[in-house]
Amino acid sequence: MTKHVRFPLLLLLLCISTRAISQDGSRTDSIGRTLGGDGMTLVRAAEFLALRPLHWEAPVWLTAGGIAVGTGLASTEDRNLQTLLGHNQSSANDRLADAAVVYGNGAYMFPVGAGLYLAGLFTGDRWLRETGLLATGAMFFSGVFSTAVKIGVGRARPYTGRSNYWFQPFRFFADDVHSFPSGHTVIAFSMSTVLSRRIGNIWASIVLYALAGSTAISRMYTSEHWFSDVVFGAASATAISNSLVSWYEGENHQGSGSFRILPYNGGVTLVLVF
Repeated sequence: MTKHVRFPLLLLLLCISTRAISQDGSRTDSIGRTLGGDGMTLVRAAEFLALRPLHWEAPVWLTAGGIAVGTGLASTEDRNLQTLLGHNQSSANDRLADAAVVYGNGAYMFPVGAGLYLAGLFTGDRWLRETGLLATGAMFFSGVFSTAVKIGVGRARPYTGRSNYWFQPFRFFADDVHSFPSGHTVIAFSMSTVLSRRIGNIWASIVLYALAGSTAISRMYTSEHWFSDVVFGAASATAISNSLVSWYEGENHQGSGSFRILPYNGGVTLVLVF
């Protein structure tokens, strides 16, 4: 059997839907029920993620400990990497950094996740709707966690000229001390993790995580974050997003389906697959 492999995010955004959607009452009711059900799914997901640490077993504690130790070790290289990136400033690298940071910008990525969800909702494509729901949920939940940590830790950003071990916690509106972790990195790795799990192809995963990694590097390049900021952001977002997808797929007892060209009510849905 030929296996269809979904393209990663940027190609998915090129998919053009021309399905003719009926406007009768039953269709509207169906969309309303789906919206309500998905809203309750996010509520249950929030409860699951909030309470999950109470039920962690040894392997999960080891993973959490590994993230903590890895972040601590990464902090010993914060200054060295900051100096290295500082010695490689150029107009070309500036442009690359400006482009790379977009993938971690919530102002762009939340609409992308919502767009995937709405496209799936109105075309009846369950895989696309669920993927958009999970991507948006993962970015939101990871973002809430990272924001709480930022405020609680209060780490100075590199551009302030302070030490990477300088902290002033619980300054809610002082962005200069909200370095740890990197929020852009959290958004990027949340999106990449969900899409990687849902697409299920090694080459797509390589591209997706390369995009996320480039966002992390861009935040260091512009002196917005230390190396350990992006390490913790990437690891925590990946862990939260993986937990969310595993929980959801376990709850629904289903695979991710297939994303392909299909006729529908006198129209077609045009997608890219290989």
